[in-house]
Amino acid sequence: MCLPNTREPHIELAIDVFKSQNPVLLISLKDFLTVLPNPKCVEEVLTAALYELAETDTDACRWILRNSHYLEPELDIAAVAIQLASTKLQKQGFVLGIDFQVELNHRLQVTEQAKARLMIENSPGDRLLIEKILQASD
Repeated sequence: MCLPNTREPHIELAIDVFKSQNPVLLISLKDFLTVLPNPKCVEEVLTAALYELAETDTDACRWILRNSHYLEPELDIAAVAIQLASTKLQKQGFVLGIDFQVELNHRLQVTEQAKARLMIENSPGDRLLIEKILQASD
């Protein structure tokens, strides 16, 4: 886990780089973040920056989601989205294997009822991630 006082400046830097929509800068950012204590910390910083970006600049966030391969392997956005969607569905009473299914290659198959409920009452960041994973399943 990241130290709280070192995490925030790194998140702000990541947000600025994400807003640039520049692949070269994304690669440089990942190289720079290797100064953090461990790979989990890098993942936390990138995830936090992604959520903050979704709240402040949805266009840049959509670009990052379309080009998420630049963040791999440090951040697997599809895996994050699958985990988020699965957790939300289960909290809403949907059953894995009946109402939704996680398939290979980061695909999520959901019933229409589960899909409708999944899109309700989400933050912009959650909504963008869930939309990404649902689009990949269509």
